Amino acid sequence: MENYILEHFDEALKNKWIKVYYQPVVRTITGAFCGAEALARWNDPEKGLLSPAEFIPVLEDTGRITELDLYVLEQICQDYQMVSKRGNRVVPVSFNLSRKDLLHNDIIERIEAIMARYNVPRELVNAEITESAFVEDVEQIGPALKKLHELGYQVWMDDFGSGYSSLGILKDYSFDEIKIDMSFLSKFDKKARNILRSVVTMAKRIGVQTLAEGVETKEQYVFLYTIGCEKIQGYYFGRPMPGDVLEQHVKNTQQTVESLALHNYYNKISAVDYQTDAPLMIVERYDKKFHIL
Repeated sequence: MENYILEHFDEALKNKWIKVYYQPVVRTITGAFCGAEALARWNDPEKGLLSPAEFIPVLEDTGRITELDLYVLEQICQDYQMVSKRGNRVVPVSFNLSRKDLLHNDIIERIEAIMARYNVPRELVNAEITESAFVEDVEQIGPALKKLHELGYQVWMDDFGSGYSSLGILKDYSFDEIKIDMSFLSKFDKKARNILRSVVTMAKRIGVQTLAEGVETKEQYVFLYTIGCEKIQGYYFGRPMPGDVLEQHVKNTQQTVESLALHNYYNKISAVDYQTDAPLMIVERYDKKFHIL
């Protein structure tokens, strides 16, 4: 299978056998559709649908993952243009950058060239860096993250809590958001909930937003909403799906699509720590009425 993947990777890119699927992200405080994660899916004419667990490690090991990640970014930008032309509201999309990507001296320039080609605002694309990227070569990764921030991209830490050095990485590097690993929700017991409470409180104190992955039940959603986790992603709100299917999914579920103006507004509100013994209520006032958030 590894040989097949390497022998057919160029062909898969050329023929668009690899497509970008989007998994919706929801704002807990409003229930609005506020973003998406872009994920690669390889539908091979001979082997059928290949799991990312089959082809991504192979591409990482052989150094070809950068071609895939930039291909995904280009598909995001093309989809952005199509959605914009239809007059539909767009939301920020995150895509993955691996350690191998960040070791390329020209990776930022290549990202910028794709964004400029399709005239996509930087605030609409977030870079997800997996925690495992910091295991080695960290002296080269740091400057790349700093440059992304300087240019106006948000940088997220993916799979927070799945490795051994999350806290050290948070201390030494600047992130806008951490994606809490789904393993905390797979065993949703009292201990896991207490850890999640602590992570959300810590993140707010250091000015980092939180997103929980792997949300599959209403119970999990309500708990995360209650402790102030800002965003959630998981099967409870939708599986990864093609862009046009996601648009229809949002319409079918009559879900509100968050505007960019409100996106920035709610990002600021998310700094409030709900886990307090003091009396606390967050309300909005519009249309001459108060609305409890």
